[in-house]
Amino acid sequence: MMIRRSGYFYLAVVMAFTGVLFRTFWLSIGENAGRAEAVIGNRESTVVLYRTKGLIYDDQLNPIAGDQPCWYLVVNPRDFQNEDMEKLIGCTDVEAGSLQDKLKKETPFVLMAKEEPEAMPGVNIFKGVCRYSGVSPHLLGYLDSAGEVGLSGIEKEYNDFLSLFSSTVRVSYSSDAVRGAIAGLGMETVDTAISDNGLVLTLNEALCRALETSMDRYVKTGAAVVMDCRTGAIRAVSSRPGYQEEKIAEYMQSTNGELINRAFAAQTVGSVFKIVIAACALEAGLENFSYDCQGGIVINERTFACHNHTGHGVVGLEEAFAQSCNAYFIALGQLLGYERIAEMAERFGFGQSIQILGNMTAASGTFPAKSSNLSLANLSIGQGDLMASPLQVARMTAVIANGGILPEVKVYKGLYLNGGLKTDDSADEGTRILSAEIAEKLWKYCVYTVESGTGQSAKPATGSAGGKTASAQTGVMENGVEKLNVYFSGFYPAENPQYVITVFAENGESGGKTCAPVFREICDFIAENGLTA
Repeated sequence: MMIRRSGYFYLAVVMAFTGVLFRTFWLSIGENAGRAEAVIGNRESTVVLYRTKGLIYDDQLNPIAGDQPCWYLVVNPRDFQNEDMEKLIGCTDVEAGSLQDKLKKETPFVLMAKEEPEAMPGVNIFKGVCRYSGVSPHLLGYLDSAGEVGLSGIEKEYNDFLSLFSSTVRVSYSSDAVRGAIAGLGMETVDTAISDNGLVLTLNEALCRALETSMDRYVKTGAAVVMDCRTGAIRAVSSRPGYQEEKIAEYMQSTNGELINRAFAAQTVGSVFKIVIAACALEAGLENFSYDCQGGIVINERTFACHNHTGHGVVGLEEAFAQSCNAYFIALGQLLGYERIAEMAERFGFGQSIQILGNMTAASGTFPAKSSNLSLANLSIGQGDLMASPLQVARMTAVIANGGILPEVKVYKGLYLNGGLKTDDSADEGTRILSAEIAEKLWKYCVYTVESGTGQSAKPATGSAGGKTASAQTGVMENGVEKLNVYFSGFYPAENPQYVITVFAENGESGGKTCAPVFREICDFIAENGLTA
C-alpha cells in the first residue's frame, strides 16, 4: 500500500509539473508570437543623405565643386526634443516654420550644416561632402533641387560627363509600417563610394578666393575677370551680387539679379575703349596729334565736357591717354573717321560673342552703326550705344600685354580620370591684330597711366603695372545724379606681363576709386603668393 500511495503521489506531482510546463510553453509561444509580429512589422528604410556627381577641379587639381566637407543631420521626429529647436535652426539654414512642419511627420528628414553641430537627442550627425565651396559660382553654375541636373554654367555644359560619376549616399534605419524610425536602434550610412573623376578648369582656387574677398570690399554690383594674357585662360572670375547655390529658388524671385553673370553680360564701356582709338591713331600715323583741351569740345553745336572741367591744356596722345582726356579723343576720332575705328574695333572682337565652353558664351554686346559726327564723338570715348562684356574688355587689354596678339578665351584644361590628368594638348596661339611696335607703344601708355595718370590708385606694392580707367554714362538718374558704370582694366606685372585683371562696377564713383583698388589687391596677392612664372 505504501508503494502504491507513493506512486499516486509521484504521478500527481508529475502531472502538476507537466501542467505548469504546458502553461509556460503556451504563454511563451504567445509572447514570442507577439515579438515575431513586431519584428515582421519592422523593415529597413533609407533616407537620402546627399548626392554627388563628378568633381570639378582647379588648375592645381584642388576640388572646387563636389568635395567640400560638411555635416548632415538626420532628425528623428520621435526622439527630437523641442527645447533644441533654436539650436537646430542656428546650425542649419532651415526656417522655423519649415522645421515645425517636418517634425510633425514621423519620418526622419535631413538637414545640412556647414560646421559640425553639437550633439542633440534625436539628431544623428554624419560627416559628408557638399557640392560648392563659394568659388566662382556664376561660372560653375548650379544644379536642380534634386542635385542631379546642371541648370547653368559649367554644371550645365558638362552635365552628361559629370553625371557619369554620380552616386547617392543614404542612411539606413529600422522603421515601422509608416517608415518612422524605431527609437534606440541607430542609423548607419550605405552606398558611400564616391568617384574622384571629374573636370579640370583653368581657374586657380586661391586667386578666385582672393578676388571674391576683394570684390566684397569694393564692389556691390559688378564683375571682375583675371586672365592669363598669353593663353587666354581664365584664372578667376567674379560677379556681384553673389549667390548661395542652396538658395536658388529664393533668387529666382529676387529683382537684384544675383543669378546674372555680369562678367559675361554686355555693359556700357567708357574710356577703356580709348585703347582701340589709340591703336587706330598709331596705325594711321597720328601719334603726334595734339589738342588744346579747355575743358570740353564742341561738335555740331553740342558741347562734350571733359572730366577735367578746367581743361588739360595742350596734350599729345600719351598724355591724353594717361589723363583720359575726352576732348582730345573726340577730336582724334573726328580725324580718324568711323570706318577706321569700326575696323579696328572688329579686330579687337567688339560686337562679337566669345565662346567660352560648349554653348557657354559671353554676350556680343553692340557696336553702333555709322550715324553722325555726334555719334562718332560718343564712340571715340566709349559712350553712346557701344556695349561689351567685361570679358571682352579683358581680352582687349590682353592684346596690349601680349604684344599685339588677341588670345582665344578658354576655361577648360582637361579631365581627371582614374587618378590621372588628361589635358587638351591643342594650343591656340591666338591671332595677331597689331604689330609688336604698336602694341609696345600702347603698353607704355598703360604703364604711364598707372605711374602718373588716372590709374595711380591701381599701382601695386610690388613691381609695376599698366592699365586704363573708365567711367561710362548710363543715362539712369538717381537723386538727380547720373549713375556711372566704371572700369579699371590692366596687366601685371608691367615687365613681361602674365595677367590681365579687369574690374567693372555699376554705379561706381570712378574707375580709379572703385575698381583700381581691386586690381591693386589682386596684383599684390599674385606677387605675395608667387603666382608669376
